[in-house]
Amino acid sequence: MIQILYTCMVSLESTIKAQYAKKFEKNDWFTFKLVADYYLESAALLLKKDIYANYINDDLKLLIRNRQKRLFIGIGCELLLKVLYLKNGFCINLVIDNNGKKIMKKFPYLLNEFDKLKFKKDDTYTMNPLIQKIKKIQGIKHLKEIQKGLNIAKVFRNKEGHSSTLWHKYEPQNYIDIEHAIQYLYDEGFHEKLDIKIAFGKNQEGLFNIKN
Repeated sequence: MIQILYTCMVSLESTIKAQYAKKFEKNDWFTFKLVADYYLESAALLLKKDIYANYINDDLKLLIRNRQKRLFIGIGCELLLKVLYLKNGFCINLVIDNNGKKIMKKFPYLLNEFDKLKFKKDDTYTMNPLIQKIKKIQGIKHLKEIQKGLNIAKVFRNKEGHSSTLWHKYEPQNYIDIEHAIQYLYDEGFHEKLDIKIAFGKNQEGLFNIKN
């Protein structure tokens, strides 16, 4: 009985993942960038009044707003990383061996290596290897600052997506580090100047403005 239930769950998960299955090509970077911009702008500008939930008080609205900001930061940064890899001709789909089971350790792979490689259409590399190997991206110079901010964003995404607490210690420097990392990525990866301020503290005003 347990085996049957497990098989059904695996089958269902595979079916849903198949809805998103795609071999991502270099020209897919533009769509990724649009969505990354949206999440990062939302993270910067979201206010407590934007949280529509009549059944909770103002304190809880603030808590949910802050959680949503951190989650959007994490999602936006992951998508932005994948944009950079695609734009520079690297594969973001998981590369596997000829038996279709073992995930290959060498990373990143160039898209033009696909004539001799297999990959998973329904799965992509996670944020951790994307951050670790970002030095492979041409033009990235402020590696230390970028990796620091992205690692903070990664933890935000993981914690906000997998747990729930009524309290979180606000460390302003965390958000400054993330802002600097994102600004360097826009500048060095896309030749865009980004003015960004993630509004978190009292009376802070959010800012998100991209200039070519």
